[in-house]
Amino acid sequence: MSEQQTEDSYVRKFGFRRFTGIRQARWVRIIAVAWFNLFESIRRSGFTKVLLVFMFFSILAQDLVIIVISMFSPFINPGLDIGALFRHSYADSVIGMVAVVNRVSVIPEDIFGPIGLFLPLSLTSGGISFMWLLLMAMVGGGLIADDKLHRTTEVYFARISRFEYVIGKLASLVLFSGIVVMLPAVIQYFLLNYGLGTDIFASLDLLLWAIGFTLLSAVIVSLLTIALSSLTKRRAVATLSLFIAAVVMSSFYTAVALSWNQSQSPLLLLDFIGVLSLLGAVSLGYADVTVNGYALNFFDGIGVEAIMVVGAVGVVLLLGVLALMMTIFRRDT
Repeated sequence: MSEQQTEDSYVRKFGFRRFTGIRQARWVRIIAVAWFNLFESIRRSGFTKVLLVFMFFSILAQDLVIIVISMFSPFINPGLDIGALFRHSYADSVIGMVAVVNRVSVIPEDIFGPIGLFLPLSLTSGGISFMWLLLMAMVGGGLIADDKLHRTTEVYFARISRFEYVIGKLASLVLFSGIVVMLPAVIQYFLLNYGLGTDIFASLDLLLWAIGFTLLSAVIVSLLTIALSSLTKRRAVATLSLFIAAVVMSSFYTAVALSWNQSQSPLLLLDFIGVLSLLGAVSLGYADVTVNGYALNFFDGIGVEAIMVVGAVGVVLLLGVLALMMTIFRRDT
């Protein structure tokens, strides 16, 4: 028996004791794991705090652009409806928080006239979506990988089950993603309403949609991130794997389809992050959107259709659930 094996056996025999006391309810244990990992991830990373602050100021800049446009709207487009400006601009901004490479815009040019030519560029949320993916990869990549590297999983398994451990880790990443994406969407709703002088209660359905949409996006990306983190002992490997996979799969549509002027190519469905943005547009009832400036219709029978978008998101969600189950039942987790 090697020295390493002897040391491992000694630690397991004399350094590990299964918990035999009174446990709290399962949901309490899961929340405890989630809260602990959430605050530790934020506390230990100064770069994470800087990105969160930068995202907040990015939202303020977006809202300022919309408010300034509304002030000059009588001169640019006298028939512009401020209520429509709020709904389309807010939906466009929230959807853009998720897309990484392929920018999905839902602002109709026939309503905004000349504003529609430059408003999507001014309101692009590419920076926020990029930071969201980067933060998810940085924080989520080490949630399980670090425990495997430092062999601290035994500390968890002394008090909780494998299922509670994985679900707690997943919940911490979903909560973190909620802070990064859902909270800015909620803050922007109230700031934009206040800046444009619109009724907050008139568009509560849009706020509920934003919460549901960002929560679904957070859950799906968190599932994939946790699965990658459980496959390796190196945080950097899991982080780079998620980030590179998202960028590469997003680039197929831009590099291949658009180079052949195939703006409605099904290659867009390979972007497993971008399809979440398309699902957000479909769920709001938009039939016509623009992707990277090219028109896309969900109900014309050509190229990408609404049912394809729903199916693609379903496949990504299924893969995430299967990966989570493998993480729970794999013996070396």
